[in-house]
Amino acid sequence: MERNLKLTVAYDGTNYHGYQDQPGLKTVEGRFKEALEATFLQEIDLKSAGRTDKGVHSQGQVVNFKVDTDIDLGNLPRVVNFNLPPDISVLGVQVVDQDFHARFSAKAKLYRYVIYNGRYRNPLYENRACFVHFPLDEKKMEEALKDLPGLRDFGVFMGRHAVVKDTYRNLYRVDVKRKKDLIVVHFYGKSFLKNMIRRIMGTSIEIGRGLKDTNTLKRALESQDKTYLGPTAPAEGLYLMRVDY
Repeated sequence: MERNLKLTVAYDGTNYHGYQDQPGLKTVEGRFKEALEATFLQEIDLKSAGRTDKGVHSQGQVVNFKVDTDIDLGNLPRVVNFNLPPDISVLGVQVVDQDFHARFSAKAKLYRYVIYNGRYRNPLYENRACFVHFPLDEKKMEEALKDLPGLRDFGVFMGRHAVVKDTYRNLYRVDVKRKKDLIVVHFYGKSFLKNMIRRIMGTSIEIGRGLKDTNTLKRALESQDKTYLGPTAPAEGLYLMRVDY
């Protein structure tokens, strides 16, 4: 009996060349497909909600695939995880309608960017957060980021080699929280351009350091002038947390 299975997947992107399958490169999708095909002993056509870049992590990537199986879904995560390395894991599984598509059925995605703003490096956050030892004013960062939500042309924040038909994106909300040395920024929106969040965060960090003023992101959006931007923030601070349907 063919069933359309929806899986929630977590992974540490440190040792992978991004999520998307690429011939000759170690990717999360490639490794995950191998595990699924070893589990079901058939070719799997995998659909994924997002394509995170090299070094980016996930706690809530969603995939789906159609497979002819009567396997007990209660045991499926454990069986698939047995065929996976420790840095990739299935967290949940459910049967969905035949027309469900992990990418095209998605209504919104939640991303998290984590900054470790301690004075010295902390090995517990190595490859898990962006380390910034300069003092950051998260209130200035929050003030700058409040100008972003809405349906806007975010093309100025897109990666150089990305090709899309439309650079307008609907960003529903951005929030900034600080707890001691950790600054956590959440981005919730319909979809995101390649490198969009990391470019926004790179400029936000310079605003937090006092190197740029709080109107910088707004000016960049209005002018579409990349000279306003700071460097792209490192990948290790970014997490795909959740996909909503």
